[in-house]
Order: sequence, then structure tokens, then C-alpha cells
Amino acid sequence: MKRYRYWWIWILVCLYIYMIFRNSMMVAELSSKMSSEVTVWILNHISRFGLYASDFYTVHHYVRKLAHFTEFAGLGFLVSLAMHICPLLPSRFLNFILFLIAVPAADEAIQHFAEGRSMQFTDMVIDGSGFLFGAFLCYVLILVILDITGNIQRGRKKTG
Repeated sequence: MKRYRYWWIWILVCLYIYMIFRNSMMVAELSSKMSSEVTVWILNHISRFGLYASDFYTVHHYVRKLAHFTEFAGLGFLVSLAMHICPLLPSRFLNFILFLIAVPAADEAIQHFAEGRSMQFTDMVIDGSGFLFGAFLCYVLILVILDITGNIQRGRKKTG
């Protein structure tokens, strides 16, 4: 029964996935407008340091790809945290693989049906990379917290 107290983390994961899918349902015009605003903001700020990007469209392309990466880095972090607190399936590996493959594939499939958007394999790779990065950050943070709190057993077998 104790395990069910921690289902709130999976609800948070589902809400985060909903946010990702909602972003994917945006029509191309609105999505492009949002990323263009971010691109203009970045270009304005880097120009203050004497740096200039020669091509708006190149920067805009990378802003869009970075958005995919960061969205899924957040998901990877949340899923890893949820698996640490309360695994959904008996195998943590299956939990991880399920979210690593299924969510980016579903995300790109949704974009395929959104007006003016397309399904791209490269975006699925970027999504998966972001997911792995977020998961890595989560596990590093967990190890640091466990180390600080003294819960990692050091030198289980001391040789003498």
C-alpha cells in the first residue's frame, strides 16, 4: 500500500507529456512565430557582446532543435525521478525504454497531423538524446544527494 502514495510523480510525468503533445499540436505558423520570437531575443542579446549571427534562419533552426532537446531533457529527468521513487513496471529498464521510444515517436506522429508540420526522424533522435541527457542529470543528482546524506555504502568489502 505504501507504494501508491507516490503515484503523484507519475501524474506529473503525464502532465508533462501532455504539455509536449500540446506543443506538437500547434499549427506550423504559431509554432514558428513562438520560436522566431525566441530567436530574435537571442540575437538581440548576443549582439550586446559584439557577436553577430549572419543568418536568422540558421539560428532559428537551432532554436527549434534545442526546444526539442530541452523538452525531452525535462521528461527524461522526470521519468528517471519517477522510476527512482515508484517504478511503473517491474523492470526499471522497461520503464525507461518505454518512455525513451514511445513518447518521441508519438510526439512526431502528432506533428505529422498538425497543419503545416511534419514528422522527422532527426527530431526523434534529438528528443531521445534530450531524454537521455535529462535522465543522466537526474541520476547524477540522486547520487550526489545520496552521497551527501551518507546513504551510499563506501567500501562494502574492505580488504586488508
